[in-house]
Amino acid sequence: MSDATKQFMAAPRWLIGALLLSLAVTWFSFGHVPLFDEDEGEYAEVAVEMARSGDFITPTLNGQPFFEKPILAFWLQAPLVKAFGSHAWVFRLPSVLACLLWVWALVRFGRRAWDAETGWFAGFICATSIGVVVSAGAAAMDGVLCLLVALAGFDIFRAWQEDSPAGRWAARRAFLWMALGFLAKGPVAVVVPFLLSLSFFVLQGSFLRWLRAVFDPFGWALFLAIALPWYWVQYRLMGQPFIDYFLLRENIGRLTGTLQGHGGSLLYYIPVLVLIVLPHTAMLARAGLESWRARSDPLTRFLLLWFAVVFILFSLATTKLPHYLLIGLTPLFLLMAHHRSRLHSWGVATWPWALMAGVALALPTGVSWAAAHSRTLYLREMLGQGPEIFGSAYWVTVALEIAGTLAVIGLLRHRLKAEPWRLLAITGIASNLMIWTVLLPSAARLQQEPVREAARIASQWPQPVVADNRMPSFAVYSGRPTENRPPAPGDLVFLRADAESRLPPHAVLFSQGGLRLVRIDR
Repeated sequence: MSDATKQFMAAPRWLIGALLLSLAVTWFSFGHVPLFDEDEGEYAEVAVEMARSGDFITPTLNGQPFFEKPILAFWLQAPLVKAFGSHAWVFRLPSVLACLLWVWALVRFGRRAWDAETGWFAGFICATSIGVVVSAGAAAMDGVLCLLVALAGFDIFRAWQEDSPAGRWAARRAFLWMALGFLAKGPVAVVVPFLLSLSFFVLQGSFLRWLRAVFDPFGWALFLAIALPWYWVQYRLMGQPFIDYFLLRENIGRLTGTLQGHGGSLLYYIPVLVLIVLPHTAMLARAGLESWRARSDPLTRFLLLWFAVVFILFSLATTKLPHYLLIGLTPLFLLMAHHRSRLHSWGVATWPWALMAGVALALPTGVSWAAAHSRTLYLREMLGQGPEIFGSAYWVTVALEIAGTLAVIGLLRHRLKAEPWRLLAITGIASNLMIWTVLLPSAARLQQEPVREAARIASQWPQPVVADNRMPSFAVYSGRPTENRPPAPGDLVFLRADAESRLPPHAVLFSQGGLRLVRIDR
């Protein structure tokens, strides 16, 4: 083993083992949970239709052009669908691999910036934070975007740090990551690195170096060669509607208007931040305070600016969703790992995990209460499945996981007493396990199992299926696109229970979880 490898692996074996165990929990679990609607169902069905049609230029959803997302997701998913078929793990594999690379990038950067233990712990925090765990196992591009923005950010700092040919190549690599991000999620992959680099270089008195990097002809040639062709071809094929929908509605529109009811106040992302870094929330306040005190350090300043740019940008945007903040977590993971020794309280280190355990214990009661008080027939029937889902198997699983975690903490309490931050290795793995074996499977049984069963029944009928696009995973599981139009006699219709009264005379073929599959009378 070389000296460099020995130095890289210099972190305690227990920390490396904890990271690998947490990744194994995700790796062996992400294919066992059904696709969630709407986003996962949309991505999956578009990939299926691309694989089926062979058209790798214009994505379609149920046969209609789909411009809500750029093309990279479907370029990654469609070949896998052709090779392995339509399975949840196939659609999620690009996201899982991207998050694994994101963790690896954090380890490498943290090791170089501080030491091996800091790098490995930053990777561990990333791999076990609830926001990342859920995004890693989702058939979407959030994990890919987080990876690409992280790589761009790391290279931007290297470009400032090294005023040399190596630094100039780092700046050019940032163009590469931004180009791929532009294909993955659109302009946000350029806006965040642009604002971050500008603000940091200006504060460091390096504005002229920033100008040279930004106007590097090689960098722009690389960016345009990767990012421009698909957008140009798509515009030539579809014309102004492509610009109107993708750029004006789905990108600029999210900044200036509220899309699909996803709004919120300027303080929206404060509670979101507290939740998506669970069970490591206890590190946030301490790391933030220590980092602010050390803001004169260039690396600390860079990381604080990175988070601030993302937080302010999306707080000012009118459309808000929790996963938007994920691309701002990379600097926080590094700062939390760097200041880990500042966490002195054993109780403070464990309360976030205790909160998650409490959610698991209270979930059945909460679902029953919501079912009894919901004014929507769909929600009443969907949540009304609670007694069937939250049976003895659920309680046994929750009890074993809580008891097992407490037992491990008790056995290692004396070893961990001097350094409470090490407790997070235990609660991180326990939380990851709780998400994949308890919380996500329960949510999937409530919302998605009825969709999959209705699709199985519909696949046995030759008639076209009429449906709206709110549950696109139905098309994935039924093996054919649905049609969004008024139903005709003889059609099958898949819909939520609330809309059944508006249908013409029909026979009910399936009724479960607030969903209906019916056949219109001839």
